[in-house]
Formats: sequence, C-alpha cells, structure tokens
Amino acid sequence: MTMKKYIYISTLFMGLSLVSCKKDFLETSPTDRVAAPTLFETADGAQVAMDGIYRMLYSSGWATGNNGQNFGIMSTKLYTSLMGEDMVQDAQGNGWFYFDYRYDVRSRYTLTTWRPYATWNFYYSLVSNANYILAEDGKIPGDKAVIDNIMAQAYAMRAYAYFQLIQSFQQTYIGHQTSPGVPLYTEPTTSAAEGKGRGTVEDVYTQINADINKAIELFAAKGKQSHKSHVDYYVAQAIKANVALVQNKWTEAAAAATEALSKSGLAMISGDDLYSGFNSTKLKNVMWGAEIIADQSTIYSSFFSHMDASADRYAKSSRKCIYSWLYGMIPAADARKKWWNGATDGGTNVTKPYNQVKFRYSDVAADLGDYVFMRAEEMQLVKAEALCHAERYAEAKDALAALWKLRNPTGYQATLDQATLSKELTMGSTGSPVTLMDHIILQRRIELWGEAERIFDVLRLKTGFNRNVTGSNHSSKPTWNTLEAASKEFILTIPQKEFDGNPNMNATTDQNPL
Repeated sequence: MTMKKYIYISTLFMGLSLVSCKKDFLETSPTDRVAAPTLFETADGAQVAMDGIYRMLYSSGWATGNNGQNFGIMSTKLYTSLMGEDMVQDAQGNGWFYFDYRYDVRSRYTLTTWRPYATWNFYYSLVSNANYILAEDGKIPGDKAVIDNIMAQAYAMRAYAYFQLIQSFQQTYIGHQTSPGVPLYTEPTTSAAEGKGRGTVEDVYTQINADINKAIELFAAKGKQSHKSHVDYYVAQAIKANVALVQNKWTEAAAAATEALSKSGLAMISGDDLYSGFNSTKLKNVMWGAEIIADQSTIYSSFFSHMDASADRYAKSSRKCIYSWLYGMIPAADARKKWWNGATDGGTNVTKPYNQVKFRYSDVAADLGDYVFMRAEEMQLVKAEALCHAERYAEAKDALAALWKLRNPTGYQATLDQATLSKELTMGSTGSPVTLMDHIILQRRIELWGEAERIFDVLRLKTGFNRNVTGSNHSSKPTWNTLEAASKEFILTIPQKEFDGNPNMNATTDQNPL
C-alpha cells in the first residue's frame, strides 16, 4: 500500500525530517507531522524541510537498540576511528563502540540493533529525504536563486550520504570499480517502490560526482552560509575534494580543496583555540557543523559522552586514547601533544595514560558541545596530499608547512627540509617518515585524530593497520592479518533487513564476504 508522503516535525531550527515509506528501515516514529505539499508551497517551507535533514545529522535512533552509539555523523567518525590503529578504547565499559574496536559487528548483520543496520539506515534516510526535496525542483514558487540554493544543499547531502555508504560497505574505489556498489535511489520512494540492486562501485561514484557537481553549479552565486549547520558552496567543494582524493584525481582534489579554503573568514586555528575542546561551531576554522542547543532530548548519548572522561558519562569507564606509537611520533614542542595524556600519567579516569582531552563538553551539566563535521585543517591536508601525488612538490611542501608551522613553529622546517621529495608512502601504518608523502599522512593522522574516518584512509591508502608494535597500549589486537590492504574486515556487512525487503538484492550473492 502506498503511504501518503509526510514530513515529520523535529525540534531544532524548526526542523522537519522527511521520511521515506519505501521500506521500514527508512521509517521513524513521528510526534507531529504535516503533509509535504503544504510545506513545499514556499521557498521558506522547503528550507525548513532541508533543516530537518540537518537535524538528522546528529540525532540518535538509527537502530532499534544500542542507540547510545548511534548519533549521526559523529558516530561514524568515532567507530571508523576505532576500527583503525590510531585510537584505542582502553576498556569495554558499557560496551558502546567496543564491538567496533574489536571487530565484532560484522556478524551481527541480521540484527537491527548493530552497526551494519544503523549505518545503512542513517545514510539511506538522508538519501531518501534529500530525494523528496529534489523532486520539488521547478515546482516551488519564489526567488529562483533561493530555491536553487536549497536544491544545491539537497544534492550535496545526497552526494555526501552515498560517499559515506560506498566507503562503509565496499572496498576503496581504485582497483574495485567493477565490484558491487550500493543501491542508488534518485527519486522519492514509497512502500510500493521496488528496491534496486547493488550496481557497481563506478556507478555509485558517477552518481556522487554528478550530485556534487550539480550542487556546486547551483551554489555558483556563493551566497553567504546562513548557518554553519548548512552545506554551502565551500562545503560542497570540500566534499568534492574528498571524493576526488579517493578516486586519485589529484588535480581535481587540489583545486577543490583550494576553493573550499578560499571562503572569507575561514582560517586554521592555533594557540588557545587548540585547547577549547573542539566543541564550538563559532571557531574560525569550522566549515560545517551542528550547533547543539540545550533543549534537545537526545544529547546524553553523544560524541562527547563517549570522549570526555572528565564527565560522569560513558567515557569515564571506557576512555578513548591515542595509540602509544602515534603519540611517540609527536615532538614535545608540538602543540598537539597536549591533546593527550603522556605515558606516565595515572590516577583518575581523566589522567589515565594516553587518554584524550582534545574533545570536551562545552557544558557538562547541560550535556552541551557542538559537533564539528569539517574544518579548514582537513582541507589543508587534502590539498597538500593531492599536490604531492601530482608531483607538485614545492606547492605540497608549502601547503603542509602552512599547517605544520602553526603546531610546531620551532621544529617543523628542519624536519620538512629533510624529507625526500617523493609521492611514495613508505612508512605504512607504522615506521619512520622519510618522504614528503610520509610526513603529510602522519600529520593528517595527528591533526585529524578522532575526526577523519581512519579506516577509510587505511582502505584508500592500502596500508592496512598495525596495533602490534612493541609497547603497544591497544587492548584489542585482532588475530587476522590487519595489514591486508583490502581485508573483508574493513567493510561492513549489509543488514539482513535490506535483503528481506528488496527483491533485487540476494542474501547469498549480494552480501559482502562474511
């Protein structure tokens, strides 16, 4: 039976979350609702619908249980960090994220309470809601520039969601272009709509590129970002840069990153800002994030509750620490060394060895802290890496130096001058940096610890990971070969719920290797 299309009301920015009725994994339970045609009678209403999607980016509830570890984009950043080697979870605690860290979620694909289902559900919900907005293009009365801007936001959001999906559920692009992708939907779906097959990885990246390029085209006016929660021209360029990096399109990645960094008022931070807790979208380096307000009921199960061990929350008994090897690679003069405790710290839960203090609540009593999805430093590192791959070494050195000198002004130049000008990554997961590329990737791992999805980098760089160096502080060291560049363990299994509801997906032939 085809259900009437409804838009479900949420609470932030007067946000409304559109909900697809194609399959139950895309449905949520509304408290209030309004019919979509009413909302799309004006451009303002269409923006309210888009704001509903932004509200979804930090909402919990993407699984039927275990929602303490499912809170949108930051949940993805955390579990993909724990799947690599640079972040350590030093104890099971209440169990949240510990199963990701010890690689014990892939076998749980039949359940609607675990990572495969939650990740699939979250990103396809973004796709579904974006599709409802895009279907209204050309139908909404009002200023064309305003409406184009809204459609650009929706195109960018769909591109971002598919980019996250394909990296989560399949190996990296290079060498796997003809491997099974993820189902592509570009139109609104109902309960009567038939599910799609997996297609190929190439198909998915073709769609991602079409969407992000369309978004950039519609954003061409480069209008002012009304709120940092909103995707704008510069965020779209940043998404494009990351996509191009995965596809090894070096010139395109460097150009998009450069354009993203050209935003007026955007700048990398240093000094006291580095120790502010990364909890405010007001910082000048924030490109995209979510301002969390006090009356939200889902804040307790949050990124900060899992990171800030000074609070009486989840992290108190389950700390997120830096890999001892990576900590040892940070010079004492580097300002970022203070983001973590040292090897000899001890005592309280906060001062445990290697415990992180980079991410902290802005207000513990109110469970507050903004989410930073993307910042200028990420694009600076993308630019440096892409230029190095393109063998534009002088430019790559300058790009890396611009960031590095803000972190270690007395030591960066001598180290950089000793680097071999080469695009080869010789150090892998561990080792000593020799080439310019080695230094770029090492700085990326330090700077973006807990922010960039480390397992996605492990996949695209084809390094595997290593938790087993002498003196390792890892509490979980998998027995399988973690240095295998395309291990099946690095990607999620597809939830059984998809096979149950999609006649074009076969659980025997379309499931990822178990």
